[in-house]
Amino acid sequence: MEMYIWNAVIVLSKIVFYIGFACIAGYTSFGQAFEKSEPYPNLTIENLKWMKASIIVALVANVTWFFANTGAMAEEGIQGAFDPDMLDIMLDSSIGDGTILRGLGLVLAIFAITSNAIFKPAVRKNSVKQTILVLSLTILTYTFSLFGHVSELGVFEKVLLMLHVLVMAWWFGALIPLKQACLEQDYDQLYSIMDKFGKQASIAVSLLLVAGLWLAFQLVGTFSALFSSSYGQTLLLKLALVVSILVIATKHKLKLVPQLKNNDGREALSKSISIEMVVAFAILSITAGLTSAVGPAN
Repeated sequence: MEMYIWNAVIVLSKIVFYIGFACIAGYTSFGQAFEKSEPYPNLTIENLKWMKASIIVALVANVTWFFANTGAMAEEGIQGAFDPDMLDIMLDSSIGDGTILRGLGLVLAIFAITSNAIFKPAVRKNSVKQTILVLSLTILTYTFSLFGHVSELGVFEKVLLMLHVLVMAWWFGALIPLKQACLEQDYDQLYSIMDKFGKQASIAVSLLLVAGLWLAFQLVGTFSALFSSSYGQTLLLKLALVVSILVIATKHKLKLVPQLKNNDGREALSKSISIEMVVAFAILSITAGLTSAVGPAN
């Protein structure tokens, strides 16, 4: 029973961290574009609020994840999570390395979005902010290769995993600023942003699928294991959700976004993005479970 509780805490803390990671990726790609839209100051304020809140909560989740892993390893109840000897062991492990690096990446992201008060010239401010955010994303993306099932594979597979999670974070993280754009920006600007996102996503999603399918095959081993094992069946569920979110994205590109040219379809697009956000959350939740409670051995 105790192990179920630790696993639940590990999975939930991972989900929260994934959301924070996705928010950083989305802000790096799209959030700053809204800051240049002077007629829409509310959009800038909302984006910064989301960013700060998501990063702070992700920091708490990162620490919680570390102590939950320590408690699960100690198997001595809540006191085991704070046992000095166990903490030393965990800090010297890949989990400790990943926790420290993720903390560093999140702190860098916080510094980037609060750098306005430090760097006054606009050009310097934007370039420094973008550089720090990219560094933060690089560190956070790298940590995914340190633990889990892929950590036992080769360098090529680890690079594929990093590409996979980065594209997923970029895509899902863009949904919040895009949703906010639907509420506040005019039709011309909204169409421009959505059209740009659609073109970028066409390439990014192809990379996401190729990397994901290759990694799935490497972890499962055989095609039949996709249907006969718990891990494979969970992967198929995740794949079904990915396909559904692709259908939604295709609807955006072919139907809802073109309607914006005629000053129509804003509300329909906003609702569709909300549905896409729900599916994205489900995908992140399944991913957290796959990398924690369910393994290829199952």
